Amino acid sequence: MEKLLNGIDIKVIEDERLKGSKKQILIKPENIREITRRFRENGYFLEDVMAMEFKECFHLLYRFNHFEKPGTITVRTSIDKEPAEVESISDIYPGALWHEREVYEFFGINFKGHPDLKPLLLPAEDFEGNPLRKDEKSIKSIKDIFPMFFKENGESESKEEQS
Repeated sequence: MEKLLNGIDIKVIEDERLKGSKKQILIKPENIREITRRFRENGYFLEDVMAMEFKECFHLLYRFNHFEKPGTITVRTSIDKEPAEVESISDIYPGALWHEREVYEFFGINFKGHPDLKPLLLPAEDFEGNPLRKDEKSIKSIKDIFPMFFKENGESESKEEQS
């Protein structure tokens, strides 16, 4: 795993409150294509792409797994709400076409380079807005939900993982 991630600015999150993955990795959004390409080249498959909305940002989760070395690896990144966009990985993992369309439809996040970014489930002509966006009163801070992502002073931690 260390060799796979070598040279990419990451933070490995080890916290018992985060369940469901063998490893949790926090990256900068500009590294999503490179890390995705490396997972693909090393035989991993994409399980899904998900999003969460917080006061400060959208938080995206990309979950990868491997048939010969089972165990989900979750790659996490946060993006600005305006503009809410990140590079598409659909040319690396064609299965991401559907996942990215779903996230676009429900959260309004634009996946730059996606060849067919249109609503997947809701009728495009009849529906306005994004159904999973929260109203101001019910939205929480990412620092309250995932304090393990931040240092004492509230700044995000990041380090270059050594092999």
